This record gives sequence, C-alpha cells and structure tokens, in this order.
Amino acid sequence: MGKTAGRAWRGLGLVAALAVASLRAPGQSPSTRVAGSAISVAGEKVVGAQIRVIGSANMAAVTTDDGTFELFVLNDTLPRLVVRRIGFRPETLTVHLPQMPSPALEVRMTRAVQMVRPVVVSASGEQNTVLASIRERERTGGNGYFAFREQFMKTNPASFSDILRRIPGVHIARTMRGFTEVRLRENKCAPIYWIDGQPLLGIPFDPEMIPPHTVEAVEVYSSASLVPPRFQGPPYAQGCGAIVIWTRQGERPIHPPKIGADSIMRLLDAQRLFVANEVDTPAKITSMQEPDFPDSLRAIGVGGSAVIEFIVEADGKLNKESIGVVSATHSKFSDAVRLAVLDATFSPAVKAQRPVAQVYQLPVTFTAPQKRPDLNEQN
Repeated sequence: MGKTAGRAWRGLGLVAALAVASLRAPGQSPSTRVAGSAISVAGEKVVGAQIRVIGSANMAAVTTDDGTFELFVLNDTLPRLVVRRIGFRPETLTVHLPQMPSPALEVRMTRAVQMVRPVVVSASGEQNTVLASIRERERTGGNGYFAFREQFMKTNPASFSDILRRIPGVHIARTMRGFTEVRLRENKCAPIYWIDGQPLLGIPFDPEMIPPHTVEAVEVYSSASLVPPRFQGPPYAQGCGAIVIWTRQGERPIHPPKIGADSIMRLLDAQRLFVANEVDTPAKITSMQEPDFPDSLRAIGVGGSAVIEFIVEADGKLNKESIGVVSATHSKFSDAVRLAVLDATFSPAVKAQRPVAQVYQLPVTFTAPQKRPDLNEQN
C-alpha cells in the first residue's frame, strides 16, 4: 500500500450484515446491492467508515450514524471490499454473490492502539444535582409553576408547546409566519427564556425547537416580581416573566458535522492535517468538563462507550464544524461527549518545530450505576 494506506488507519473492525438483491435495468449491466454494518470489537457502531470495491470504479459507500452502509456492485460475483476508518485497521473481505439473507456475515473491526487515555464517566446513581436544586426552589420559593418530566411525559407531548399548554397562565398562539408566540397571564410582551442556566438574549426563539423528550423540567414565572434573582436577566428583559427550561443532561439535540470523515481523509491525504503518530508533539486537551451521563441511560443502568473526533487547528482552537462520531454503543453517549468538547481548550500539535492542525480522537467510557433503578422510572 502507498503512503495514504499506511496512515493511522489502524485498529478497524467491522460487522457486515450483508443482504444482497440482484438488480437489472433495461440496457444496463447487472448490479447487485450489498448492505451491511460496521461494528468495533467493543460492540460500538462505527460511523464514517469508507467501503470500496477493490479494482472497480464503483462509488464508495460510507457508514451512517447507525453504522450501516449499502453499495451496488457491477458485473462481479466475488467482489473484494476494503473498509477503512481513521483510528482503525483497514479490513478486506470477499463477498460471495448472490448470498442468502442469513446467516449474516460478521467482520469485526479492530481499533488501533489508543494515543489518548480514555475518559471515564461514572454514574453514581445519586439524584441529579440540577434536578435537586429545582426541587429545592419549588419547595422553598413557591413563586413559580414547576413541571417535571415524570408528569408531562405521561401525556406523550408531541411538541414543547404541548407541555406549556398544561401550565396555568400560559397562552400560546401561532403567528402568520408559523412562529410560536408565548405570553404569560395578561402580559403583552414575551417572557425571557433560559436553557440550562443560560439566557437567550437578542435572538428570536421558537420554543418548538426543543424536542419534548429532551426536557427534564420547566419553571414558569409569570411576572418580573416573581422571577428569582438568578433568572431575572437584564432590565430590558424583565417585564414579562421567565420560562426556564432544563434539558436532560447529555441529551440535547446535536447537529451533524459539516466537516465529515470523508473531508478529514482528504485533508490528511493533502498533508493539510495530521494524525497523532505523524507529529512530534500531539495536540492535548488542556481543560474539559466531564461529559454528562445521559439521564435516560443512567435510569435503566446502561453503560457504554463512545469515540468522537475533531480537528485541533494550528492555533490550538477547536474546529467546531468537525466534531463527529467515530463509534458509539449508543448515540446518546456520543452526543454527551460532543457537548462536553464544545467548551474544551487545547494545545496544538507540533511538527518540525511548527504548530500544525491535527485530527484528535477522544475515547470515553461510561460506567453504569452499581444499583439498577426501578425500570418504571424510565418513560
């Protein structure tokens, strides 16, 4: 293999559950669909792995967020596939076509030697401290209305406005442009919104953007005189009350990266980006808050792991458009890590006495609670 193949494509594994169906269109060569999934030896779904047919002009396939892929093979009954992903060893396999739907062919991908020590997140099983503080405000304050997940999820809300409609004094209307407008009691202006302790100021906000299943609790204060000091905000935003939204920690919606695995591979090939074993001094995390253990998985005693990747630029800044998933046992674990990385700080990689951009892969292990909570607590 050339220089590119010799890069840190190490440690790959894959489970390819192959289902094949022959297709023929009038005037075209016969083609066969090959579908499968990529899984690491640790049982993680491998995301962004590239699958190519060796010696063929077939288009490459890339595994999706659930580790699956599909591609079409032309005029070949014994195609050889190569599967590659940064951080794994490349794997090759021969597919016999046509193939029976079962048993599924399983090829597990082996991860490369880790250059970074895994972060370990433990679920103590204790009450969430944020939720405990909300309960304390409800018990001692009495100035607002409090709605908790175990209450509003019983009604299976389809949108966040369905949660708000059940709160006394909340009035909801849709504008001509389809925007959700919320008013508290007889107020003529909008309340100030807070999400996870941060005020939303100076930007239009439609509460329908919040998926109901990600909400842990809601506090509603119908006038400025009832809002606790920590949620009052600046003077211009205090006249119409406050709606305080608390999401399930580590379960907020995450947007897909704009710089995906394919783009990172091209940057590596062009020597505009490097992996850890290609530099003299690898990039390092200088500070990062521990990822939150997803509440819904903590509640049912489920642990797991995730590996995410991102680019640390030559100036040490995180390229936020590049934060993507390498592998995960559950998407909520990878989302929790991606949220934590957003506020992390780094030192850049150094190669030939100059700072360079490096792709960084961060492994995180989530250790489940020792005592399994009652399953009835999970909605």
